[in-house]
Amino acid sequence: MTEPADYEHDLATQVLIELYSEIPPPSKLVTGHFHSGGDYRVVRPDGVGSWYLLYTAGGTGRYRIGGDSLTLRVGDLVLVSPGTEHDYGTVGTYWETWWAHFQPRRDWHTWWSLPQAMPGLSYVRLTRPSETDRLVSAFARLHRDAQRAGLSPTGDTELHLLEQNLAVQLTMNGIEEVLLVAASSLRRETRSLDPRVQLVLDAVTSDPARAHTLNSLAGLAQVSVSRLAHLFKEQVGDSIMSVVVGLRLQRASELLGATDMSVGQVARAVGFESPHYFSRQFGRRFGASPSDYRRSVRNPGQC
Repeated sequence: MTEPADYEHDLATQVLIELYSEIPPPSKLVTGHFHSGGDYRVVRPDGVGSWYLLYTAGGTGRYRIGGDSLTLRVGDLVLVSPGTEHDYGTVGTYWETWWAHFQPRRDWHTWWSLPQAMPGLSYVRLTRPSETDRLVSAFARLHRDAQRAGLSPTGDTELHLLEQNLAVQLTMNGIEEVLLVAASSLRRETRSLDPRVQLVLDAVTSDPARAHTLNSLAGLAQVSVSRLAHLFKEQVGDSIMSVVVGLRLQRASELLGATDMSVGQVARAVGFESPHYFSRQFGRRFGASPSDYRRSVRNPGQC
């Protein structure tokens, strides 16, 4: 791709930059495609409450965390965990990116382990044209589906609730495809997860509501607690109990949207003994109380 000598944001990008200048709510699925000029930079010292997926399709960008810096070129995909500092922008005059803020599906933790380049940031460089072409195609499709779901200022807002929910699921399918392509590329070149880490991931993913403890999981893996914690964080990119809590909260969001169970019943069903602690954790992850989240899912046009 030829870069303009003095590139400025295109109109659509400028509108989106202005509309999305605020931190996106943790529960909100947001996607975008930016053609950014040389003055583009985003700084969020405390990060956001959602996962952030960023792919470079043209030009050059840079991501900074503390004193570390990562230059991003065509084919580079980064995955940033919730709460990780955001400081990224254009290098030179031009940077084309596809991106998404999202909350992962429950089973993704069993396979989406990507190598960490910096604390809280995983990084994959895709070099095969078949992979980069597929990623661009997947991002284009998931972004169109997000627009259909009303998740973009340029998208639909009059969709029937069922159509909207289906469009959201199609958007999530696209994000899953992007991550699967990245994971598949790595598997060709690197070993898979340590069997002990995989065993623990399978256990917590299949039954997140169970009373999992570090001691019980270390016993399952037949390794010391400290060794398991180190291996898990190194290969998965997050702590064991953070993954467990995330899986429980994701399941809770599904129950809140699909059932009439009380908040207390949902809390107990997903493994929280205290409804108050559950509500506090849910609010941190999704940016809304369980009751408000339920209302927003069931009556999106009234929120």
